[in-house]
Amino acid sequence: MSNILKIAHLNLSHGFRGGERQTVLLIQNLAQMGVKQILLCRETSPLPQYLQGVPNLIIHALSDRPDARLLGHFIIKNSVDLIQAHETLAAQSAFLHHCLFKTPYVITRRVDDRIRNNIFNRRLYKTASACVGVSSVIADIMTKTFGVDSKTIHSAYSSLQIDPQKATEIKKSWEGKFVVGHIGALVDRHKGQSTLIEAVKELSAKIKNLLVVFLGEGQDKQILEQKSQGLPIEFLGFKKNVADYLSNFDIFAFPSNNEGLGSIILDAMNLKIPVVASNVGGIPDLVQNDATGLLIEKGDHKALAQKIIELYENKSLRERLVTAALNVTEQNSSQAMAEQYLQLYKTICSDQKK
Repeated sequence: MSNILKIAHLNLSHGFRGGERQTVLLIQNLAQMGVKQILLCRETSPLPQYLQGVPNLIIHALSDRPDARLLGHFIIKNSVDLIQAHETLAAQSAFLHHCLFKTPYVITRRVDDRIRNNIFNRRLYKTASACVGVSSVIADIMTKTFGVDSKTIHSAYSSLQIDPQKATEIKKSWEGKFVVGHIGALVDRHKGQSTLIEAVKELSAKIKNLLVVFLGEGQDKQILEQKSQGLPIEFLGFKKNVADYLSNFDIFAFPSNNEGLGSIILDAMNLKIPVVASNVGGIPDLVQNDATGLLIEKGDHKALAQKIIELYENKSLRERLVTAALNVTEQNSSQAMAEQYLQLYKTICSDQKK
């Protein structure tokens, strides 16, 4: 059935963040399984750049005009077996398409925010053929809010490619340093970078060769840079070749205040980098304290400093954590993720024919 199944993906986000990266991974892997696919995205979206050359994929880039988005419904009409909505606006669009053409749709929710339990959202979620959370906490939120039977399908690690020459250059530039790294949008209320900055104030006195690096851009960059003055911290901006940097971290610190899952954690685990993260959202699905990583309570900079010192002083602890974490990544490959979605799609389409 997989070679005749036709799926339309909706992702109407403006930028390219974790959800868009997961959209790319899913489409790429479904294509390898013989699934025919359509992607509807904004004309300003970077998604088409990442999906060039994917077989059996048609991309329709729509302008931001409301009439252009409406046109998208008539582009696909009832020509697909199922619609996969990858974010909130896409879910709303998929619901409208269902009202017009009766096409079943799947909602994937990636954030652990509370959802307003209003009439529209109840219709939106209850009409969906399946509601998927990228972590157990998100699935629980949908189930408790709307009484729907939500499923959990974790995001996947990205199989990031390392450029040996570039990675070696970075390693030389950090020679002699113990590097604690963070990757994420510089939005402090979400990613909690200030917690790491506060921790550095204690760490710098105990780890003389400490270097903390932040990769990413965001609205709080200037504020965070000001808080970091006089500390061994560097802001390196957004990097396309993130793996070249990540592979040279000694520790990956992820002190988020809220997090749907944190798929970048999987990338760190896959590159054998020990992880210290906040015990929030879906992170505990991946990081089990003192087993596959270390957990702290959100905002606790003293605990973060303590955990980093433990890892700095205990090489055997680092090795034990990264070895166990590899089992987590094996279960969360992009192929495994796509297989779970494909089985879900098949079940829905089979039920539709009964």
